[in-house]
Amino acid sequence: MKFKFFLISYVLLLIILIGLTPNAKASDYEIGVEEGDTFIWNCNVCDNGKLDEILGKEWDEDGFFEDLEQGSRMKWRIRDTDDDEKIYSSETKDNETVYSIKFGKWVWTTNDKWGDEDKDEEAYLFKDPDDYSDDFIFPEFAPIWLPIPIGEYLKKIDLYEGYTIDARVIDSISCEIDRADIDDKYPKENIKIVAMYNEQGVLKSYKLYIGDHNIILDISLESFITINFLFLSIITAFFYVGIIYFIYKLMKS
Repeated sequence: MKFKFFLISYVLLLIILIGLTPNAKASDYEIGVEEGDTFIWNCNVCDNGKLDEILGKEWDEDGFFEDLEQGSRMKWRIRDTDDDEKIYSSETKDNETVYSIKFGKWVWTTNDKWGDEDKDEEAYLFKDPDDYSDDFIFPEFAPIWLPIPIGEYLKKIDLYEGYTIDARVIDSISCEIDRADIDDKYPKENIKIVAMYNEQGVLKSYKLYIGDHNIILDISLESFITINFLFLSIITAFFYVGIIYFIYKLMKS
């Protein structure tokens, strides 16, 4: 009986140690998303009138903010990824190597049913951070996805002085942009953006503030399903069922 107790205790301890063992990560950058991964964002707050006033009426014509309104949702489904694609850069006037993701996109909508995707798009980031222009500001002020590890990548870019990078616990970016600091016209007043990212380098929270912590735009990652998550869930379920059955047989014998 003591032997059975020792064996069961050993198995349980082994399971706990496996779960607590950290995964080793390569120091090189890599794309954290994979083909088939699906991401859905929800717009919790969107003051379109104030955003038109501060950023201009074209702020939601394309890109991540296309047709954005409060209560709407957007979906991406990853089609393909490439960590060695070549594109022509207007910044360097040459072909540069980029990280790229191709995805099906459902633009922001309040419909309950998604229907067919609205378009196929591609997003890319330079593989060499030196290819970014000086005092760089991201198109949506914070990127929608980043290669991982996020902090190491961002620290290599010559970002606008208002950016602050925090990769200690939760990967996050904050950016304070002064009035008329983008193109001598916009924004019409000082703004602050705070963005947080999940372990895949995908945007999970985006807040845009004006004045005394007044939020006029709030977007959050509603849900995401990844190929690795599905596979790991199935393997984990079989593993724990097997362990429980093994312990049950020991207790009965």
